[in-house]
Amino acid sequence: MDTLTLERLLELAQAHGDTRVSLFMPTRRFGPGSQEEDRTRLKNLVRDAEEGLTARGLRAAAIDDLLAPIRALGDDRPFWLRSSDGLALLSGPEGLRRFQVPVPVAELVRVGDRYHVRPLFGALAASRTFWLLALSQKRVRLLHGNGYGLEEGPAEGIPSSLGDALRWDDYEKSSLQFHTGTSGSGGRRPAVFHGTGETDVKDELVRYFRGIDAGLHDLIKESDAPLVLAGVDYLLPLYRDVNSYPHLAAETIQGNPDGLGDAELHERAWAIVDGVFADEHRSAAERVVELWASPRVTSDPEALVPAAHHGRVDTLLLAEGARWWGALNAADTGDVIVNPHAADGDEDLLDRAAVETLANGGRVITLDAGEMPHGKDAVALLRY
Repeated sequence: MDTLTLERLLELAQAHGDTRVSLFMPTRRFGPGSQEEDRTRLKNLVRDAEEGLTARGLRAAAIDDLLAPIRALGDDRPFWLRSSDGLALLSGPEGLRRFQVPVPVAELVRVGDRYHVRPLFGALAASRTFWLLALSQKRVRLLHGNGYGLEEGPAEGIPSSLGDALRWDDYEKSSLQFHTGTSGSGGRRPAVFHGTGETDVKDELVRYFRGIDAGLHDLIKESDAPLVLAGVDYLLPLYRDVNSYPHLAAETIQGNPDGLGDAELHERAWAIVDGVFADEHRSAAERVVELWASPRVTSDPEALVPAAHHGRVDTLLLAEGARWWGALNAADTGDVIVNPHAADGDEDLLDRAAVETLANGGRVITLDAGEMPHGKDAVALLRY
């Protein structure tokens, strides 16, 4: 199985010449009847691809070279056992590239001299990373995650056990109790301590959390990924008060993380992180609206597509499912031709603009059509 990265996507998008097949379909995670349904869907899409290749004038042997590796997946039981939410199959002179992705993709078949990669942008967003700091009595864990899952992160310099550091048993014997008070500012619920030695315990907790924060600073100071906290509710406000990492998520996973499996921790953390990314997307759209009347914003294909080609696009907003079929005469006049429907030799200019924006260090954000500024199919915020 191929791993989707920005570098891999750009490599595939820039390949051209000969004939390539791009096939996308939603899949079901393994369960009763899931394999049969998905294999049937795959057969139907392969049939569509065969029709497209025939219309392109390819001989039977060339068609078989492109489609045989895809057809073989129908009988590959281990492949379907690992199904996720979406599947992308790209077949060309380089062989078959297979991407099982944790986001649904719409059924689509494209035949042309370039791979159609735009449906993978959602999966690429799922490869964005985050940090998860799990605080419990028995251990402290730093995990690194994305939309696909969690893995243990670096631990150098981070205290490993909250319970050991606080001599938890001794505090319990002194009948110390913790509970959460009424909501404070910003919805936080501050820790309330009752019992003997409460000031010393709180001070030691704060010192311990400062040690964790210092260790985190050395490990992830160059990162801009969100950090999600998981822990019992009386600990989280104390950690938040000493935190120095600038990308700490506002929402937290409350409860003892030791009682949650990594799968549930990932699901709950990704829901929080997905909301953080969605807020970033909304902020980008608001920024475009603020600058709408300025020369730095364009939704005109004749300006937008060449700007992306020449690396002038900072942020490209795309409506989900929108297409601009046509051609860019980049080598000669730089003229852009947009057709209402796909004609022979046309490419999706939005796919091209998105790839060239990413290749030049810009960002591409896909929004629902109703969220697009002024209802446009595509809007670019230009660097200059």
